[in-house]
Amino acid sequence: MAAACFTGLLYFAAVFTFAFATGVARVLVVAPWLGPTAAVLLEVPILVLASWIVARRLLRNRSFTLPQRAAMGASAFALTMVSEAALAAIMRGQGVVDWAASVATPLGLVGLAAQVAFAAVPIFVGPRRTGLSPTV
Repeated sequence: MAAACFTGLLYFAAVFTFAFATGVARVLVVAPWLGPTAAVLLEVPILVLASWIVARRLLRNRSFTLPQRAAMGASAFALTMVSEAALAAIMRGQGVVDWAASVATPLGLVGLAAQVAFAAVPIFVGPRRTGLSPTV
């Protein structure tokens, strides 16, 4: 299980870095043009696709079981939540209660749904099965 959690750390680091960059672009470029809700709704599928690509790469040479892939996603999700709360404190001066309240808004719930999808991606991205013929 340690290998799955370490892979979750790698998964978190790669996707969070990409999400941070897209978040900056969303806030500074897209949101002023389309509004915050449309900007988030535009960003979510991009982040889910990035999550899929990163998880696929990380899992391609690992034969993790379903529980291990779930642990990978759960550890990445936990790291994401801690990082989101920390960034809210550092960048916006929000305490944990204020940050949690912002997650409970409609826009925050869209973001949370994207983070849950990010956590679930490793469950669905299993090892690629090639050369298998159907059993008769």
